[in-house]
Amino acid sequence: MTLAPERGKSGSKPGPQERSRQRGGGFRRPSEAARKHLGNAAAAHGFAEPEVLIRWSEIVGEGLAGLCTPVKVTYPRDHGLAATLVVRAEGARAPEVAHLEPRIIERVNQFYGYRAIGRLKLTQTSGNPGFAEPLAAFTGAPQTTAPEPGPEARAAASRLTDGIENPDLRDALTRMGAHVLARADTEKS
Repeated sequence: MTLAPERGKSGSKPGPQERSRQRGGGFRRPSEAARKHLGNAAAAHGFAEPEVLIRWSEIVGEGLAGLCTPVKVTYPRDHGLAATLVVRAEGARAPEVAHLEPRIIERVNQFYGYRAIGRLKLTQTSGNPGFAEPLAAFTGAPQTTAPEPGPEARAAASRLTDGIENPDLRDALTRMGAHVLARADTEKS
């Protein structure tokens, strides 16, 4: 009895995993796909790294990120090293941002690892920058607290886990099931 050669490694025909790699398929994180498109959009506005846009609050700090947002980076015509970072600030916040210009430049340059930004140009806006809705903040979803399960939910969960012999597992599943049932009851009403 002879075994067929393993496909893909012998050079005859690629296997399914190799075909998916050739096509660029397979599983990828959504952030990787978004980063590619964000990178293209960032490059159109002069940003060498889309990370400056994504991690703005980490780079300049929460306080400064609440005052201004990066718009674009412009480079000098004489091909000098230091570029100009254009930031947008709303109304009365612009003088404060202008006062903090050296700190913003220092923190962005620390992120890049060299003196990438030499100047800050401030664009003052009046609240809503021309869109129908205000800009969305890059924050996570609001944290909600789950309702405490009532006696009915606890009893129903306990009935569902009666057949489990391991007491620790049974208790954990009972607590989880009671919370799931309590949440389902609140969503129905």
